[in-house]
Amino acid sequence: MMFAFFIFLCSFSIQAAEPDSTMRRKPKLDLESLSPDSFAVESDFLNMSIGWFPKIGAFRAIDVTGSSSSFWNDGLFHMSGDVPGSIFNVPNLIFSGNSVYSINDRIPLLPFSMEESDEELHEQDFSTTYLRLRQSIPQLGIIMRIGLGITFVNRMLFAEDLSKQFMNMQGSLSELHELHEVSIDETELISHLSFELPIYGASMELFGQSSYSYYSFFAGINSMYVLDSDFLHQSFIVKGQDAIRYPSGSNVLTLQQRSYMNEIQRLRLGIETGLGWQFGFDPIHLGIEGFLIYPLNSILKNHDLQTLNLSLRTYLGFSF
Repeated sequence: MMFAFFIFLCSFSIQAAEPDSTMRRKPKLDLESLSPDSFAVESDFLNMSIGWFPKIGAFRAIDVTGSSSSFWNDGLFHMSGDVPGSIFNVPNLIFSGNSVYSINDRIPLLPFSMEESDEELHEQDFSTTYLRLRQSIPQLGIIMRIGLGITFVNRMLFAEDLSKQFMNMQGSLSELHELHEVSIDETELISHLSFELPIYGASMELFGQSSYSYYSFFAGINSMYVLDSDFLHQSFIVKGQDAIRYPSGSNVLTLQQRSYMNEIQRLRLGIETGLGWQFGFDPIHLGIEGFLIYPLNSILKNHDLQTLNLSLRTYLGFSF
């Protein structure tokens, strides 16, 4: 009896320890669920696209676009090196786009006084205003942009002259520090054609009403035609203002002032590229863009003088 009971316990323990012969299925990762198409929703009344390279619906808008000098170097960067002064009828000087003197050293002063005058102070700057048509091309996933506007730009070059001396109040000779400033002030007609590619964001079309918010990359070509141009050449006493002045009693002297249209290259081309953020909710469209315009030809006919434009622009548009 005891032996039979022992056999029963052994068989029970063996059955309890026997592993489950049923294979457990491991969960599989569905890679297709990570496809960008999984973030697109399409129905009779709703179309939605979210993520990288969102699909933008059909729209057409007119934008009022504007840009101006940025806080960084006024948005204008001289690409050419030294410019011989002979181009500006000053053969003994060499001009460049940079100066060791600040704008405070060029503030006009009242005659025989250290007080500032109301005379206009010329600065390097620009501003652009134009109308732009934006037309989406859903089949290609891009937006075409065509614009026409006006640009006001003042480019400046500087040269330091240390060749002169003057008799100071102590009866000895002192070096006269003069800063020559050349200003080329232009009004340009600007037109451009570019294409915009949404790179990340979202778009939605609900009952025919479209909206979007995305970051974009854009590139295109600009053409500029100079409508008007003025040339100004002035010199400033930047060291020794308290001891010597020009015959007028001021620290600034105008040496040349004339139209510079004969030497200016009227028609210019440039490549434009940049990044932006766009938002639209019919019928309103708005955005901000950081852009760079790389020149393809010179400002002057007789010398290679180019400036690169780097700044921001904003726009407000309406669908039609």
